[in-house]
Amino acid sequence: MRLKSKWLGIGLVALLLLSVTGAAMAQEPAQPPSGPAVRGRIEAKSQSGFTLSTKRGELAVSVDAGTRYRMPGVEQPTLADLQVGDTVLVLGRRNEAGEFLARWVALLPPVPVGALKGEITAIEGQTLTVATGAGEKALLTDENTQFRVPDVEQPTLADIHVGDRVFVLVEAQEGGTLLARRVAVLPEDSRGPVSLRGRVIEVAESSLKVQARQGEVTVVATEATHIRVPGVENPTLADIRVGDTVLVVGRPTGLCQVEARAIGALPPVSAHKFAIPGEVLSIEGTTLTVQDPRDTHTIFTDEQTRFRVPGVEDASIADVEVGDHILAIGQPAEDNALLARWIIVRRPQQQPGAEKPPAEGPSVPIPF
Repeated sequence: MRLKSKWLGIGLVALLLLSVTGAAMAQEPAQPPSGPAVRGRIEAKSQSGFTLSTKRGELAVSVDAGTRYRMPGVEQPTLADLQVGDTVLVLGRRNEAGEFLARWVALLPPVPVGALKGEITAIEGQTLTVATGAGEKALLTDENTQFRVPDVEQPTLADIHVGDRVFVLVEAQEGGTLLARRVAVLPEDSRGPVSLRGRVIEVAESSLKVQARQGEVTVVATEATHIRVPGVENPTLADIRVGDTVLVVGRPTGLCQVEARAIGALPPVSAHKFAIPGEVLSIEGTTLTVQDPRDTHTIFTDEQTRFRVPGVEDASIADVEVGDHILAIGQPAEDNALLARWIIVRRPQQQPGAEKPPAEGPSVPIPF
């Protein structure tokens, strides 16, 4: 049975969530060196490196035997595990030939947005319990959660009831909890939409081939398909590239084939979720306040945080000074803070007897 036009609205709901950032990978970086940081999308690969597309243009990145890699779910990753289309964070330096030599490469995961469908079995405060094919899921709601209920204008949580069949867009939170961003009640006479999320492995004139958890799925786009690509006005299928992670809402039309009502390219998690460069404004106990060109950030440290300070062996937070320029690398913490696993201090070399000059930033712009 074909989806009714009411599900066009649900497809649009899916697109509204695609710019939300979320939780990050939980692995520690592998001994990063000091040096400038660059974030971008891999556009081409070779045996000796890759070409990175950044906000400031293309950058040729070289690798060698000393380059270290970090990828969620991959043990001992290498250059071969990186794919065209991946978004990465690279730490490195210019070598004598003027090439940018990567010392550490981390794959940035896409925004953890997903969808589920099921029946509401309980409502307790602002938490919905939804029975799905994979078991019951507890979904948190907050003041930013949006609701869609047939024939109800400006619905709220009060318009959601036990027994309702719902389609929900969710965002993964710290600790594995799920936050509902959009909740749509399904009409009784509809089977409702299906959704899938995966990586684009092929782009054709009117379809995509997506590697999803279910396997390879052909996603067919029609004139009615709504497409969302971050940073692109009025995007078309041609604006989606191999390597992009997409969220698709539509209806099955055959084995491993979906006719899309909505396709959205998911942006990667902000690099500031993992690495923050800037000047130390204050130090209170084990917490640093750091200023970068755009914002002020809170950086937590603990007994697992390691420090690299020029000329200091076994450095600790006591060796970090207000005014130092640092690169903090770690994982997200509460209130948009960063729990640092590495603090790398950059200080200019100082002549004996000379006054300490003001700290300088990295020699290469950081295009975050």
